[in-house]
Amino acid sequence: MGIAIGFICIILWFSHLILRIWIIGSEKEELTEEGKEVSFSGKIIFALIGIITVIVIIVTDNSQSDVMKWFWMLYIITALGFQSFIDWNYRKGSKQYVVSLIVLVLGVTLVYFLF
Repeated sequence: MGIAIGFICIILWFSHLILRIWIIGSEKEELTEEGKEVSFSGKIIFALIGIITVIVIIVTDNSQSDVMKWFWMLYIITALGFQSFIDWNYRKGSKQYVVSLIVLVLGVTLVYFLF
């Protein structure tokens, strides 16, 4: 299971990089100061929730079960949905949110078929 999620993370990272260059270009528009604060706070909260939830699932249930699969699907949806919202709201005039949405769909598809 750990190898599969690591493989999915690598695929999503490379696809995000390639899609950003292909759709946006090599320049990346910076977030505003408020956007940076909201993004950082949200990522910390998502990381803590993710770590605690994975520990609880592993302790109470088998990590190979469907519960873990659905957790990762929901986690990808919420984390990348949040990133898409940040990109859409704080990067005016940029299409960065489209890249996050495409990676979201790709991530959920990979988790569904590889787990």
